[in-house]
Amino acid sequence: MKTTIQKQIRILAILLLSSVFILGCQTRHESNTQDSSINWGEPSNGLRCSIASERTIWSAEEPAMVSIAVENISNSKVDLKTIPAFTFNEMQYWCPVNITGDDHSLPANARSIISLEKGDQINLSIDISKLGWDHGFSSIWPSKNLYSIVPSGIYNLRLDIEIVNGNEPQWVRSNEVSLEIQ
Repeated sequence: MKTTIQKQIRILAILLLSSVFILGCQTRHESNTQDSSINWGEPSNGLRCSIASERTIWSAEEPAMVSIAVENISNSKVDLKTIPAFTFNEMQYWCPVNITGDDHSLPANARSIISLEKGDQINLSIDISKLGWDHGFSSIWPSKNLYSIVPSGIYNLRLDIEIVNGNEPQWVRSNEVSLEIQ
């Protein structure tokens, strides 16, 4: 009985902390340079990126919510044309995403424009099960449902932001989050 109560308290604490993080991610373009609790990917091109999931086990009956934070850590304003995409296991599956517009699906040949003042941040939460997914890169733009294309298993999810301003593509990559799809 005591063990069950302790487990329930731990689960409630995790849910409360996740909810606080998700609610904090609803504000866009807000400076948050002092927050050391975020797990950032390696910085690149004046940006750093982080993702988090409120759950580590996903199933078709529930949304696949992912929180995204992108911060300008450079000493000046950043204006970049990008193609952000979620990937599972190093491009085994991918999903382009618009992180700067109201509609988070990114159409073929479109760009997500990141424009941030020094120290500003983009924070949002997206149900990525509602976006188009497919196997690795191909000539066909992803349009399949996450749960219909990605089989059950354990995956590493990452957000890769391809910067397409110059001749050679460059990348800003988030941290990885380990997830199980059932």
